[in-house]
Amino acid sequence: MKKIILVFLLSAFSIVSFAGGGWNKKKGTGYFKLSQYAIIADQYFNPEGRLTEVSPRISFYNTAFYGEYGLTDRITSELYFPFFSRSVLNSLKRRNGEVVEGDRVSSLGDTNVSFKYGIDQEGSTVVSVKLTLGIPLGNASGGETGTLQTGDGEFNQMISIDVGHSFYPAPFYANASVGLNNRTKGFSEEFRYSIEAGLTLKKFVLIGRITSVHSFFNADTSDNASQGVFGNNIEYMSLMPELVYKIKENCGITAAVGTAFSGKQVLANPSYELGFFFEL
Repeated sequence: MKKIILVFLLSAFSIVSFAGGGWNKKKGTGYFKLSQYAIIADQYFNPEGRLTEVSPRISFYNTAFYGEYGLTDRITSELYFPFFSRSVLNSLKRRNGEVVEGDRVSSLGDTNVSFKYGIDQEGSTVVSVKLTLGIPLGNASGGETGTLQTGDGEFNQMISIDVGHSFYPAPFYANASVGLNNRTKGFSEEFRYSIEAGLTLKKFVLIGRITSVHSFFNADTSDNASQGVFGNNIEYMSLMPELVYKIKENCGITAAVGTAFSGKQVLANPSYELGFFFEL
């Protein structure tokens, strides 16, 4: 590959998780989470959607802060800040004994700043609209070879709508989201959607989530032809189960696994995330 584009299933646009969705935070309340994410990949969905091997292996580690805070009862601010991202291309020993040295890069990661407006926050069904700004703080051409990334180098904007429903008094909720992601620097725009459901069992919350990304295939490939077009026209559908354990009423831990069962130009191995959250 001319350029190794790392696209992960626990991306910044799928961190709704136990927080957020269609529900806004009340003024002065918040949800804050510190998480550690990791993926070690030796499989990849190629541009035709076929599963192929990656050699040498690619590893990615992301330590991030995520927060939601109610500015008013209708407006919630959100921040996703990966303050340490590390991408590693493992060394490779060939059959003839030759060792191909690996490569690595560490930096900040691409950051998302969002503002969510609650259109309807009354009753069991809620609706909200959100603007997300993707700030390219990551390294788009890192390592000694310039092929490793902790970000895509482009500023994007996404508009999304969430609809959530609580089945109270049953301990069950569901949420659906659709969004349009406008990307710059010659990257294709994207249509994204997700469906999520959660069940509370005393101190545990069981969450299941399906996320999908579809490209409009409208990239201006001439803008990044020198680096290949591996960052454009990415598509996938992923399943992400998550377990939340509440240590106390306002804090707990989370564990999630993400895996793609179809995709194009995306790593195919499972990703893992552990987190600790605190609520105001």
